Amino acid sequence: MDKTNLKNKKQDGYLKQQIKSGDFASFMLFVGQKGTGKYKAVEDFAGAILCDNGSGEPCLICANCKLVASGNHPDFLKLGGEGTIKIAEIRELQKSLYLKPYQASHKVAIIEDAHLMTEESANAMLKVLEEPPENSIIILTSPDKKLLPETIVSRSQIVNFGTAGVLQKTQDSEEVYADVMNILDEKPVYEKMAMVQKYSKEKPLSVEFLNVLEGILREAILGKSNLGSYSEKKIIGVLELVEKSREYLKSNLSCKFVLENLILNVG
Repeated sequence: MDKTNLKNKKQDGYLKQQIKSGDFASFMLFVGQKGTGKYKAVEDFAGAILCDNGSGEPCLICANCKLVASGNHPDFLKLGGEGTIKIAEIRELQKSLYLKPYQASHKVAIIEDAHLMTEESANAMLKVLEEPPENSIIILTSPDKKLLPETIVSRSQIVNFGTAGVLQKTQDSEEVYADVMNILDEKPVYEKMAMVQKYSKEKPLSVEFLNVLEGILREAILGKSNLGSYSEKKIIGVLELVEKSREYLKSNLSCKFVLENLILNVG
């Protein structure tokens, strides 16, 4: 068993117990940075809920498991993972959730990167949570619960996957925060380029830079910090650039190229 699986043993046991007992929380929030096994756990949990055997994990051979594997299960809904989550998407999800399950005993909805919901989307989501649809389980994912409105977090059953070992801090937290705030300031682009160079040396440094940047942006959207001239629209645009930068790093593009591209687009 690798370190990630060993670290997640407690979470796996908790999720399997829910399935065996049939006593599901109607709204769950899986938190943890990329690389912690969080999203695989979400998909396994969703598959196990829809599975016919109720053993705590997908059997992979029943009709429901085969539909999940093919991406055609009518009661398995997915949203997010591709940037900003708009209010129209949440409303469409809401309509689907209030319909009775078609194939399985429950409907399961996964909202990936829920921290990328706009303010209007988050408010619409809150209305769903205030009147949970019967026989439905809604699962949100986010790197950190602090990136979501407290009104949503307080209604959720949190499953915490923490931080991946590769993302352990390699710079002093206050230094990274100060550097990111300076880069977001109205400075000439060449000065920002110079400041970001030290985070281009190694992938863990680049990932940490992106994590801190995302946290600052989300706090600004929630009114917990002030970014001056940054409108909500611009903040959401930068959040989308952060997600694209993560994908670029995952595909092994140069850290220097990824961060410089980000800075050029942020302006």
